[in-house]
Amino acid sequence: MKLINKREHTGQRVVLDGRNFVECKFTNCTLVIEGGGLFQMDRCIISDDCRFAVEGPAKICLDSLKLMLHGGGWLAQVADAVLTKTREAPRFVNPNAQSSTQAGGSQGA
Repeated sequence: MKLINKREHTGQRVVLDGRNFVECKFTNCTLVIEGGGLFQMDRCIISDDCRFAVEGPAKICLDSLKLMLHGGGWLAQVADAVLTKTREAPRFVNPNAQSSTQAGGSQGA
């Protein structure tokens, strides 16, 4: 993962994939997940005027899950199981990292 340390991002489109952001600040940015790799944020500040976007392969994956979920039957059960699993904390990330990221001056992302 590429380390991005103590950088201020203002008015930018920031692709998160494959990066580890530490003590960064995001103001009026679009934070983007494209599905090209995992990312981490530690002690970052994300202002309330930022936006979040899912594009590329990541969007295709989410759209597929949505179709499965609303299609009913076995595929809906599989999609529901996948979404339930995503709520579990990943093993490779510090479980306290989420509480150390700030959004708009308050705790959480």
